[in-house]
Amino acid sequence: MSTAIQVVHTGAVVMNQPKQLKPELQEIVNDLLALKAMAKDGILTHHSQRELVKHLSPRDLADVARAVAESEKKQQPIFARTTNK
Repeated sequence: MSTAIQVVHTGAVVMNQPKQLKPELQEIVNDLLALKAMAKDGILTHHSQRELVKHLSPRDLADVARAVAESEKKQQPIFARTTNK
C-alpha cells in the first residue's frame, strides 16, 4: 500500500499510514467494485450500490469511498509512452 506524506505548516513531515478497513467495510468495497464492473457492461447498478452504503456512518462511507477509489486507480492500465520521431 502507498504511504501519503503531509507537510504541516510548522515544516514537520507527517506520514499518513493507510487505514485498515473493518472486515464488513472491506466486504462492501468488494461488492461495490463488483457492481461497478457490471455497470461497465451496461447493467444498471446504481440502486444496488446505494443499498449497500445507505446504513453507513459518514466516516465509514468516506473510508469505503477512499478504498474504492484506490482500488479503481490500481486497476487502470498503464500504457507505455510512444515517441514519434
